[in-house]
Amino acid sequence: MKSIRGTFIASSTTGREGLIGDVLENMLQKGIVVDYEQTGNSRRYDFVVIVENDPDYIAAIEVKGGEGNSINISERPLWAKEFCVWSHLDGAIVNQPGHGAHSIINRLTNELVRRHKLVDALFFKDILCGTRTRPCPKYTDRMETIGLNAAPDVFLFPQRVPTLEDPMPPIHSLETLKLPGKILDLFDVNPRAREEHLWEVHVGVERVSNDRIQRRVTILHKGEIVDESRSRACAALGGKQWQIVPGTQGS
Repeated sequence: MKSIRGTFIASSTTGREGLIGDVLENMLQKGIVVDYEQTGNSRRYDFVVIVENDPDYIAAIEVKGGEGNSINISERPLWAKEFCVWSHLDGAIVNQPGHGAHSIINRLTNELVRRHKLVDALFFKDILCGTRTRPCPKYTDRMETIGLNAAPDVFLFPQRVPTLEDPMPPIHSLETLKLPGKILDLFDVNPRAREEHLWEVHVGVERVSNDRIQRRVTILHKGEIVDESRSRACAALGGKQWQIVPGTQGS
């Protein structure tokens, strides 16, 4: 990982996209992915990644900050085998990373239920993680020195949109997705340490009365529940579709 740190520091590209571009360039140089392209402002996603060839396996990545206000602008391409969001915090001292992760997940799960927008995984990284300002507990021997070499946290989302007929779809894993495991490989996360970086975002819907439903989100880390939230009950349309009223998602 010495090379990736050097690339980060030497990069002349500014902004979050430049940092993720450095990650993908390192993956390309190491043969972890086949190719990648930054799309610029012409698409509602920021990077196209050819993960494998023969047959082609292509992923799309949308890059966001820590607030997630523009989540609804992103769009999953029809051709994408995987659609991931990379949330890159710029290192604010005031808010802890958990605050940003909670905000992003709330918005992603709301989009999943309300607009049926599938996101397979969220990569979450704070630029201060692994420094003296914000020691990283995942690296017990380098809590204050791992810095940019710290791997992102990976939040795995449902494989399908939850419905009343399929109220709690199964969660993705490193076996059902390819890109998350490859990114952890780049950051030299060995198989025994992967669970430290993995989080499961379970999203379900349930009927609370004849014509009203509720969205439920449960986040697990290493098999333990670390957060739960529910939306306010809202009207179900025809028993199969529904609308989440803006501003009513749980916190």
